[in-house]
Amino acid sequence: MAGYIFKRLVSAIPVLLGISVIVFLIMAMIPGDPATAILGSYATPENVEKLNRDLGLDKPLVQRYFIWLGNMLQGDFGRSFSLNRPVLDEVLERFGATLVLAGTAFVLCSLLGVAAGVVSAARQYGAADKAITFFVLLGISIPSFFLGMMMILIFAVKLRWFPVSGMWPIYGARDISALVGHLTLPALALAVVATGVIARLSRSAMLEVLRQDFIRTARAKGVRERAVVWRHALRAAMVGIIPVLGIQAGFVLSGAVYIEMVFQWPGVGRMLVDAILKRDILLVQGGVVFVAACYVMFNIAVDVAQTLLDPRIKT
Repeated sequence: MAGYIFKRLVSAIPVLLGISVIVFLIMAMIPGDPATAILGSYATPENVEKLNRDLGLDKPLVQRYFIWLGNMLQGDFGRSFSLNRPVLDEVLERFGATLVLAGTAFVLCSLLGVAAGVVSAARQYGAADKAITFFVLLGISIPSFFLGMMMILIFAVKLRWFPVSGMWPIYGARDISALVGHLTLPALALAVVATGVIARLSRSAMLEVLRQDFIRTARAKGVRERAVVWRHALRAAMVGIIPVLGIQAGFVLSGAVYIEMVFQWPGVGRMLVDAILKRDILLVQGGVVFVAACYVMFNIAVDVAQTLLDPRIKT
């Protein structure tokens, strides 16, 4: 197992390098002069030339990439000019808020999606199956940002059950109850689409397992139907469900960008949007690479979990 984990970590290196190249080239191809955008009304030719020299923008593109990559490998992601602080410090601080939001949404969509898929498969073509299928298709069809805005309108503005936006109240204690109140709407809005996808694929995986011989044998031995479904069938189906959870984790993490904008959540997604608008190149590049690295590490963890559940997978 240690050798398998090492091979997966090594295979992640080209992926991360590729991501760094793509992000760097995209930021380099954005129209306009970054120094002019940064200086604004102070963009005299002398100031632009000096800032380009200070930021290293006067060097060839390839040289600039390797300088940035070399610094990043040493833990120096650069310094954000718009915030006047190290990029890594800002990303780590914002990533904590994103992790709370995306982690809560991922737990919700995993539990609800798998449970809905199991119930739907166990009651195939029944009333429960049809009802779950209807709500799943409805949830998949509604964009998360639109659902978030409708939730704000109904539950925050009209009913006043939850706060409108933010992670903490402006006034008052910053305790767990305040966090849960601010977290409920954005986490639900972010989890809806992923819940539908997980439910549909969990249903398919469960139906395939429920047709296998060992399930018929368990039923013939008199094992209770609940134990057959939730203990035996679900355990076997998890081998096919876990990769789906890994994919949806990436969807939830990327979807946090627009959910954070809708709910003004102080996470990495909102930070990246603000940095793009301000042409803060190092902050955008560092934030994207950091999030991509976290996603790659999570996928490796999912692969390891799958190999532990299914010994047939070669490590």
